[in-house]
Amino acid sequence: MILIYAIIFLIILALLFRRDLTTLGKLHYRGGWKLGVMVGGLFWLQAGLVIYAPGQTTFQMFVVLFSQLALIFLLILNRHVPGAKLFALGVILNTVVMVANGGWMPITPETYQSIRPNRVVEVQERAPASKGIMLPRSETKLWVLSDIIPVSILGHKNAVSLGDVLLIMGVAQFLFQATSKARQPGPLFTS
Repeated sequence: MILIYAIIFLIILALLFRRDLTTLGKLHYRGGWKLGVMVGGLFWLQAGLVIYAPGQTTFQMFVVLFSQLALIFLLILNRHVPGAKLFALGVILNTVVMVANGGWMPITPETYQSIRPNRVVEVQERAPASKGIMLPRSETKLWVLSDIIPVSILGHKNAVSLGDVLLIMGVAQFLFQATSKARQPGPLFTS
């Protein structure tokens, strides 16, 4: 959810700085729209499985990891696009820590308690509507890559990982490097 807020904020910022967002549609993307739709469909399936299906099934973990790998593949194909390398690195870091911890993004009970003080989640269980699994720091492999950075945006508290920070930086680079300044209207009359 934080990534969505960050993208909306960056788009608004780009518009305020008069960036020409129409140039984004003129970039050459490898893999075509069909591959993009497939990756997008996987993420919609992932979101549905994470939000509406409780528990930690093998199928859920497979869909989450497969969608991450498909996104990495799409980003590698489009590494020439500004921000793609940073975004891919963020996805890779998130995927590595998830695979190292059984397919889910680890979050410590202390971090979870700081962002959701009214919810109780048992250790080794998945938090509701989340890809995060509750693990003590001592049991978390690659802890530094897990959701350890608490953030609050518009009253919505969450925790993000170093990979998430790189994702946001990749989106920012994409929006600001791949766009040009919008042309200022010229004078109506010249002498």
